[in-house]
Amino acid sequence: MRVVAFLRGINVGNRRPKKDELIAAVAGPEFADVSTYQASGNLLFTSELEPAEAEPVLEQRLEASLGYEVTCFVRSVDELRTLLAGIPEPGPGAKHEIIFYKSDPGDEARAALAATAGPNDTLNSMGRQTLWTHVGGMSESPLAALTPRPGAPVTTVRTAATIDRIVDKFT
Repeated sequence: MRVVAFLRGINVGNRRPKKDELIAAVAGPEFADVSTYQASGNLLFTSELEPAEAEPVLEQRLEASLGYEVTCFVRSVDELRTLLAGIPEPGPGAKHEIIFYKSDPGDEARAALAATAGPNDTLNSMGRQTLWTHVGGMSESPLAALTPRPGAPVTTVRTAATIDRIVDKFT
């Protein structure tokens, strides 16, 4: 199965591993044809492991190699293709971001996220993801400043356009 791992917190601050470091950290019998996409913590590979099984293996290998915790959000390319098919075209001046969760965060966490949204933000639940549509720059939204809080689900964000390009790369 073709799989993508979105790595949280890569290429920010002092966490700037080189492409070859990331590939070497995860390469092994469970993960074949490992490559990266852009310098934003996106790993592409083939695996017989289900995404939920791949996450802890990747996280352990990355921490052992890089020396710090790396949270991984793993999705099959088929899952991403289905996700993209459910996203409408953005309106004028709008941009789509995908907020990834490890698992469905539940109604309470989604309500807390919605309470933080600004007037130019729209949030739509999509299972283990939330579609965040915003008008204006991402940094203009109060959602952009969110950091994990105790009890809040850990997330990572990618633009829908980046997801689309990753899926195209695998097809």
